[in-house]
Amino acid sequence: MIKHIQVDFLQQIAHKIGADKILAVELSSVLGISKSEAYGKANGSSLLTTTQILQLCDTYGIDFNIVREKGKSSAKVSFIPFHAIEYTVHDYIQSLESFLVKMSQAKHKKIICATNDIPLFHLFKYPELAAFKLHFWNLRIANHSTAEFDYTGFDQSVLKTAEQLYQLYKNIPSVEIWTNHLSLNSIEQIKYAAENDLFANKETGKIVCAQLISTIKDIETYAVNGNKGDDSESAFEWYFYDIIGGITYLAEADGNRSAFICFNTFNNLQAENGPLCDEVADWLNNMIADSTGFSKQGSTQRNKYLKKTIESCEMLSKMFD
Repeated sequence: MIKHIQVDFLQQIAHKIGADKILAVELSSVLGISKSEAYGKANGSSLLTTTQILQLCDTYGIDFNIVREKGKSSAKVSFIPFHAIEYTVHDYIQSLESFLVKMSQAKHKKIICATNDIPLFHLFKYPELAAFKLHFWNLRIANHSTAEFDYTGFDQSVLKTAEQLYQLYKNIPSVEIWTNHLSLNSIEQIKYAAENDLFANKETGKIVCAQLISTIKDIETYAVNGNKGDDSESAFEWYFYDIIGGITYLAEADGNRSAFICFNTFNNLQAENGPLCDEVADWLNNMIADSTGFSKQGSTQRNKYLKKTIESCEMLSKMFD
């Protein structure tokens, strides 16, 4: 049994390093053992030591669990402890940029998301809208954040990076599954801010609403064309599903997978490869199979949804008259 557990464990590493690398050669390099010994570890004829297991877990960010409850699996996840460390919106945006830059360099790449809101990368095209979204999120995690939103005092370096994130996302093929409901989080957040006088001036509120409408129209264009740019390299698929209930991203790059399950506004649990990513991929694929397609098809349903959503944004804008 131990042999099978070790082989399963090492298969996580094999999946992570990709098919173009030899597992035994990788083990030899990381553990400082001979290639013949490494081949023995790979096929289970030679057992790993505790020290070697820990070293591999740390090197590849994977989990080794000997005892598993029947019907359950496990995965190593990471998250940002916002309330335990000094971690700003600027840090968050930079970490996103680092991830997307690395993704953009992959030969084969795709981002799939299931969401009850407009994927944030679309919002980053427009500065006032991006600033509002990040400010609203920051209210939920910062200990000393001012409730009032004043665009003139927002860190412009953050917005510059956010615009770069939009450009990076625009050039990565993506599949988006939205909840088939008009109460998108962004609309509700603007409404909440308007009702509680959180905008420093009403003109900014009207600008944010106008930019939200522009974002919706951008996505309509992507859906009609089937891509986010001028070529098929940035393919775009848009689906609608009745109930999603949260926000989940799956990024695929040259055989590697990263899953992001959002909680606590813009924090997330992140897992690399392994059973959790496989589960997320299966869930997303099943959802797509049962969804209504809005890209290059479903024009009647798409137009109805867009008309109602834009009308909701226009009514929201009147709150700032």
